[in-house]
Amino acid sequence: MRLDLVKQELAQDWSSYGEALKRALAHDNRLLSKLNGYIIDTAGKQLRPVLCLLAAQACGKVSQMSYECAAVCEIIHTATLLHDDVADNGDMRRGVPTVKAAFSPAASVLTGDYWLARGMYLLINNCNNEILGHFTKALHDLSVGEIIQMEKAEELDTTMEDYYRIIECKTASLFIAAVKSGAISAGATQKTIDKVSDYAFHLGLAFQMRDDIFDYSPKMDTGKLAGADIKERKITLPLLCAMEANPQKGEQIRKLIDGIENTVTKGEEITESDALIIGKVTEFINEYDGINKAQQILEKHISIAIESISTLPESRAKQRLVELAEYVGKRNS
Repeated sequence: MRLDLVKQELAQDWSSYGEALKRALAHDNRLLSKLNGYIIDTAGKQLRPVLCLLAAQACGKVSQMSYECAAVCEIIHTATLLHDDVADNGDMRRGVPTVKAAFSPAASVLTGDYWLARGMYLLINNCNNEILGHFTKALHDLSVGEIIQMEKAEELDTTMEDYYRIIECKTASLFIAAVKSGAISAGATQKTIDKVSDYAFHLGLAFQMRDDIFDYSPKMDTGKLAGADIKERKITLPLLCAMEANPQKGEQIRKLIDGIENTVTKGEEITESDALIIGKVTEFINEYDGINKAQQILEKHISIAIESISTLPESRAKQRLVELAEYVGKRNS
């Protein structure tokens, strides 16, 4: 599936979303305008606004509120990335320099703050309280998820339950807000909103699981540095699956990862000692089939996501939601 073709199919709805996004962020300050332009020009997939608009089309009639909701999805997602790049000392994202690297850490933090503020302004002034509540919960969950992940990276005691909680907060929460807000803005019934919410929950989990698999797949053209998760002491699904296969050796692997200093002072640099540890962890995962087991779990969530919207009326938008789920399960970028 090609997301660019889906955007073309969204046609005027996608154009109206883009106008709402630029209108929301517009400011007469020259530096801020330059920063906004840089961010928009180097934007990623914009999957969340795509999901929002498809949900609106599949569940009712797209409205101006739908465009505002789609803009909020992208604004909040981007704001979190701007903050993450400073927290993680990240210099590259999607193959281009981050705002932190191209401008400064302060520019990244403050622009992220501005985007968050504009997102909240849109919600308060252009959306209803129900939608405001969903995005507020997503913001809460996003921050909690990052903090839990930070704590677990320090303690190195992540369990499967911890992992699910982290990715529910970090990724699935905004997928849910995107899809729910699209459905609500289109006048969907509560029963329909519940169905697409289930879809978004399992899609969000699968999306993050696939992203975590990338860390052990250096041959994929993902733009993600191989071994980055281990470098950051993150224990994710492929490693957890391998640890379940051999708990005793898994504990040895945890102690091995503890040899990586929990710091961001070196940015994305992987030292020789880091590379040695990453290599041993990767060998352990391959030995116990961690990647394939993780992919199997991911595919179960994709199946549940697709089943969740099976009773929605047939439409091109519904079919694209199904195809998007299938794409998330197999994507290589």
